[in-house]
Amino acid sequence: MYAVDDLSDAIDATREFLTPISLGLVLKLALIVFFVSSLGFSGPGVPVTDPGMVADDPTQTGTQGESQESIQELYEEETGEEFPVDQVIAVALVFVAILFGIGLIYLFIQAILEFVFIESLRSEEVHVRRYFLENVGRGFRLFVFRVVLNAIPVAIAGGLLYYQFTGGDVLDQLTGATLWGALAAGIVFVLAYSIILGFTAKFVAPIMLLEDRGVLSAWSRFWATFKANWAEYVVYLVLAWIIMLVITITAWFVIAIAGFILAIPFAILAFVLFVLLADLGVIGGIVFTVFMIGAFLAFLLLLSVIWTPITVYFRYYALLLLGDTNDDLDLIPDLRGALRGTPVGTAGGAGTAGRETESGWDDGTRDGYDSETDESWSTTEPDDDDGFEWYETRDSTDESVDADGSVDDGEPDANGESDRDGSTDAREDRDEKPDDDDGLDDRGW
Repeated sequence: MYAVDDLSDAIDATREFLTPISLGLVLKLALIVFFVSSLGFSGPGVPVTDPGMVADDPTQTGTQGESQESIQELYEEETGEEFPVDQVIAVALVFVAILFGIGLIYLFIQAILEFVFIESLRSEEVHVRRYFLENVGRGFRLFVFRVVLNAIPVAIAGGLLYYQFTGGDVLDQLTGATLWGALAAGIVFVLAYSIILGFTAKFVAPIMLLEDRGVLSAWSRFWATFKANWAEYVVYLVLAWIIMLVITITAWFVIAIAGFILAIPFAILAFVLFVLLADLGVIGGIVFTVFMIGAFLAFLLLLSVIWTPITVYFRYYALLLLGDTNDDLDLIPDLRGALRGTPVGTAGGAGTAGRETESGWDDGTRDGYDSETDESWSTTEPDDDDGFEWYETRDSTDESVDADGSVDDGEPDANGESDRDGSTDAREDRDEKPDDDDGLDDRGW
């Protein structure tokens, strides 16, 4: 199956893309991977809640209410003023709005960098700014699609919260069979939601880039391929999940060790700075905060660098599978041909399609890549040997012309030789090599 065979090809493709290693390449890819990858935080699986952990305790809601009342009473006792509920709600709304705006900006940049990443893998060159500007439109369409898709679980969660805070009790109603049914529906929804998001990034976005389509049009294009090769994509999902699980565990083990080693000097330096800056008041606090932010960014950079080859591997795996299941959707035909030793330059690559290779033999067209002069080759009636007779022509007619300009009529000439034999000998004279030396028989093979 393609889904199995492409596993090893993706390793070779990743090695070809990432070598030779350079600092600029690593930093640019780390920036892209920071946005387009989860960095292992989401994991390969779907979080599932154990039904036994959902306590059927009617006092939970009351406990939360008592906690809120105790906070208000404590504030009023300490300050002697009424608890500013309206101000707290306003501050919370502003904080949520800021986070929401940051999230939208992040999603927009992420959508554009999806195409930057795909184009980098396709061309095997990383140009962040150029590819970013070229794909703003595609990124915006992908951004809108993701916002609408993400609005579905948000709307469901918001509806449940609204029902809970307007007098309903969701937990009391989720008991017995209802609880298991809701849990099963939730698992199916999360799986479908995750698959749609994953397939959009790994298969639909490449089609958008290759054929300049919108999201829905690209989904329609991919859906036909998926239906014709559904078993391949099911195997892909299973293998990708298993491999990602193993890689995530291994990667986080490496990250934990590296993080612990790097945390020691950072912790010592942070303690020294805290002691030295403690007497500087606000300025010292600002400097210390900047230092801690820098340490956090350094940790994110470490995560991105470690996750870069992993992300490249899985994207190449998806691109290889997409091209194998539909030749017209192949974004990396040149790389695929180089990995497998097959002809290149088809589909969406930048190969040598329609041009002569170094050997000078391709499609018989005349261009700067031809190694021969202005002779072409054609066929005539089958003979008793292999069914085809090869001869030279100087125009598009069906008549074969020998080196002296005489027409081959199939009859022996005055020397007892046919015109075709003379044409073959003349060609051997031009090559200045006899039949026995160049390995050609009388038909030019």
